[in-house]
Amino acid sequence: MEDFSSRVLLALRRFIGVPLPGTAWYVYGAHPLGDTVFRVRLNGPGHPADPAGSLLVDLPLPESAAEERGWWWYVGALRRITRLISETGIPLAYNDDGVAVVDAAAVLEEESFPDEPEVTLEDAVDYVIGDLCGDALWHETPASAASGLYRMMGFDLRTSDTLRVYLLHQNRVIGVDLAVRDGETGQPRTVGWWASAKLTALLRPDDPASLAVYRISDTGDPMCEAVYDLTRWA
Repeated sequence: MEDFSSRVLLALRRFIGVPLPGTAWYVYGAHPLGDTVFRVRLNGPGHPADPAGSLLVDLPLPESAAEERGWWWYVGALRRITRLISETGIPLAYNDDGVAVVDAAAVLEEESFPDEPEVTLEDAVDYVIGDLCGDALWHETPASAASGLYRMMGFDLRTSDTLRVYLLHQNRVIGVDLAVRDGETGQPRTVGWWASAKLTALLRPDDPASLAVYRISDTGDPMCEAVYDLTRWA
C-alpha cells in the first residue's frame, strides 16, 4: 500500500502549481489516513497554511490489490469531486477544528462515478511526456526511459489526435508522431500504455531499418532532421 500511496501522490502533484480544472482549489496536502482513506487537503491560491480555508477530501483506498482501481483513478475522482462542489454545492461536514471534510466515497457512490480512470486529452499528453522523460511516476530511474537509446528534447501537440515528440537519437534530433486518442473510440488514450516501451522496441540500434519505413518526407519541421509517423503503429 505504501507504493500505491506514493503513486497517488505523484499523480496528484500537478495540482500543487495549478488549480483543479474549473475550480480555484489547489492541492496543498496529501497522505494516507489509516488503511482505508487517502486524504487530500485543498486550499485557495496563496493560502496553503490557512486551515480555516481548507477543504479535506477523503478518497477511499482499495482494501486489497484485487480491488485496486488504479492510482490514476484518484486524479479523476478529485477533479469530479471539486467540480461537483463548485457546481452543485455538496453538503459539507466539519471536523472538530471547523475544517470542511468531504467523504468522497459517499459522494461518488451517489453520483455513480465509474471505477475506470477518467482520462482527458491533457492527461494523455502529460503521460507521454512523463513516460519518455523517465518521470518517477512511471519509472524508477529518472532522466530518460532509455538513456542509452534516446533523450527527450521537446514536444508539440500538433492536433487533438497527434503528439509530436522530439528525441535525440544517434546524435540527431528526430520527430516522432504518436496518437494520443484511441483510433476506435476517439477518446484520449488511457495513461500507462507505455509509449517508452514501444519506442524502445522500434529504436533498436541493431535494427535501423525498422524505423525507416515510418519516415515522412518533406515535413518542413525545423526542430528535427526527420519525422516518423507512428500514430497507427503505437
